[in-house]
Amino acid sequence: MARGWAIPTLALVAFAGAACDLNIDFDKRRLADQPPQPASPEEMPVRMCTPVAPEATPEYEAMCRHYCDELEATLTYAGKNQEPTGAVSQSCWELRCAPRCVSQETCGQQCHALGVAYQALCSGVEVAPDTMCPVTIDARVEACLVGCGLAGPAPEEPPPDVAR
Repeated sequence: MARGWAIPTLALVAFAGAACDLNIDFDKRRLADQPPQPASPEEMPVRMCTPVAPEATPEYEAMCRHYCDELEATLTYAGKNQEPTGAVSQSCWELRCAPRCVSQETCGQQCHALGVAYQALCSGVEVAPDTMCPVTIDARVEACLVGCGLAGPAPEEPPPDVAR
């Protein structure tokens, strides 16, 4: 029975060894050839987003700053933020807000991601002002959406013309 496996095993070893010297790209370079020189900084394309706003208005800047703060909060709730407080938010501002990459839709998506992280952290935990979970999950997501301009603040009292 061992003889039945010997030939396929030897064939596999032979083909694997031969494969190491095959052409590995479309430029017909071999593994023994020198790698291509990296492109100079002038030749490398600049990676930028397509701006979602024609100009940075105060409303856009407030929404985007809120997005960055909530991104940092999401990473913190998830236990993935190893940076000093405010560092992620500032980096986000420079990389995403200054070139106007963040749409209201993106901000709203961030709120829902924040809700998932907040729920994982706060499930089964007492909601109280002096705890790590000062508000309910729904209230946290709603506050985030308000900051994105996607929801209005909840009214304290119903309008006077609404019958109770």
